[in-house]
Amino acid sequence: MSTVRAIAVVLPSPHDDSLLLVVQRPHDDEDLPGVWGLPATTVRPHESDADAATRLGTTKLGAPVTLGALLAEGSQQRRDTELSMHLHAATMPSEGPTLPSPPYEPGVTYYADWRWAPRSALRAGAERGSLCCALALQDAAGRTG
Repeated sequence: MSTVRAIAVVLPSPHDDSLLLVVQRPHDDEDLPGVWGLPATTVRPHESDADAATRLGTTKLGAPVTLGALLAEGSQQRRDTELSMHLHAATMPSEGPTLPSPPYEPGVTYYADWRWAPRSALRAGAERGSLCCALALQDAAGRTG
């Protein structure tokens, strides 16, 4: 069984740090259709988490992303692979993303929508199996518990 490495980022709103950027996966997504979660991307071979975050910002969010501290890490089984994920704090100097329009790069999950939301908005995604949502809620519980 192969392992896929990924990162997800916690991006606070520039106007209210109690709100995070959440993105909606497309409704035809194979793994988590329509789920609201955190921006995330697969880490390519020989790529650092910081390089993956830069690519995430450029390709999927249309805004530069600067990676911060590692907040949590975890893994889960997905069909025929194991997903290993690092959750990082991050910053984005813009008011919010500018989601790209088609044509899309093959093999990349592009988001259907975005919004600023409280971390509690990730509970539904965690219940549906989203690792990034589960890690973000685990990180929040560790900080307050």
